[in-house]
Amino acid sequence: MPSRDSQTVNRIDVAGSTALGDAVAAMRRYAVDQGLAPTHQARLCIIVEELITNMIEHGGGERRIGLQLDRQGDAVRVAIEDDGPAFDPRDFADSAIPERGGGAGLRLVRIWAESIAYQSSGGRNRLELFVPLKAE
Repeated sequence: MPSRDSQTVNRIDVAGSTALGDAVAAMRRYAVDQGLAPTHQARLCIIVEELITNMIEHGGGERRIGLQLDRQGDAVRVAIEDDGPAFDPRDFADSAIPERGGGAGLRLVRIWAESIAYQSSGGRNRLELFVPLKAE
């Protein structure tokens, strides 16, 4: 089990019809292994679920997605890479699809993630965010 202050990086690659479930399960295992509070576990899982759901729903085709998790003191760095079309969630307009609740997940990501970086090159996208582990 990693130390709670560990810089250990955990990575999982997912694809196909089980990609979303596999990624969320990996996030939950990581959060439990790190001894995170239930609220933080839930937030991290929701963030991963929302981002990967958007990748799958809006990117089309078979996606290969990499999830990298790294505890950095009082935050978790989450990096998600995929091979789909470029999409920078920082540019997302809040008026997406109101009848479906469209955009609500990205709004939560913005609220819960302190810092977001995005880059797209060589047919790969990489989104990085830091999720603070504030006392509840």
